[in-house]
Amino acid sequence: MVLSEPGRLEPKEFSVPEAPDEGAVIEVEAASVCGTDLSLYKGTNDMGEFPMVLGHEVAGVVVDGAEETLNRWGVEVSDRVSPEPYLPCNDCEDCLQGHYHMCSEGRLYGITLSTDVDPGIWGGYGEYMYLHPKSRVHAVNDDVSPEAACLSSVVGNGVRWVSRKGQVDPGESVAIVGPGAQGLASTIVAKEAGADPLVVMGLSSDDENLHVASDIGATHTLYSDDPDAAERAKDVAGGSGFDVVIVTAPAEPAVNMAIDLVRPRGRLVQVGLLGEDATIPLNAIVSDEITLLGGRGQAGDVEKAMNVLERNAEDVARINSHTFGISEAETAINRQLPGDEFDSEIVHAVLVPDER
Repeated sequence: MVLSEPGRLEPKEFSVPEAPDEGAVIEVEAASVCGTDLSLYKGTNDMGEFPMVLGHEVAGVVVDGAEETLNRWGVEVSDRVSPEPYLPCNDCEDCLQGHYHMCSEGRLYGITLSTDVDPGIWGGYGEYMYLHPKSRVHAVNDDVSPEAACLSSVVGNGVRWVSRKGQVDPGESVAIVGPGAQGLASTIVAKEAGADPLVVMGLSSDDENLHVASDIGATHTLYSDDPDAAERAKDVAGGSGFDVVIVTAPAEPAVNMAIDLVRPRGRLVQVGLLGEDATIPLNAIVSDEITLLGGRGQAGDVEKAMNVLERNAEDVARINSHTFGISEAETAINRQLPGDEFDSEIVHAVLVPDER
């Protein structure tokens, strides 16, 4: 499925490379519908290179590949894999320092790689996907469902934000503001890190997401639009606030809520992109010596995430609450966007081959 321009998603056929000289081809098992996909479809995200095959949260089976590439990845034809979204150049300063998610070339599967660049199948919204030899690829165990495997990079984000940025230790209190897929994956990682209490907050319209949060590890869930939400949350944490607060909701009120929730000398990890600058109470950050950290995407975090995912595969799969065929991609997108087709029961949608 090709997004030729915002609001226009249509099927198109491509030639699948046979016996590629470099890189590999995977047969797609599943591709989840990220919030970035929604914003590209709406035209509110200027990262996209049109036309493009959407889909950067992907799992599939290797059907062909160059021997040198497969050896470097440590996989073989018929192995199940999940590629990371970022395609590093391995030459720029950020890549050489390990920050390949900030690579100067800015290449991301399903986002910045156009179908005008051969072989065109640079995303997961299709039967097959081409993987560049510089891709970072992770093997997937046979007992992990495609619905869970395609969320490897989402769990990788959780690892980065909870463990690397937030440095959550066992017994520390954690609040996650925003119960979307990123917040739920962070919940699983925080549970594994031993967070206690672990509070997930969302709007009163997020009931289904908050229900999933309770099932996968949150000790408490609260409505963030309750006028007493901050005080109720801090009461759970003992009154003074949380050791770590992670904001995955893309809204200014969520940022301000987080600053209210974090304890003096606590850590706040901001990952939800607002789309514009926000007004925040800087005096509170200074006077309470709050450590404010920005969290982008994963870089070197998916290796650990694969272990977390495998131990929690059923919980991870629950994030992908609704399944659609690839040909139903536009329906899956519209049911997650405000409008007549919106379905509040969808936590996160996943696309699978139509024959499944």
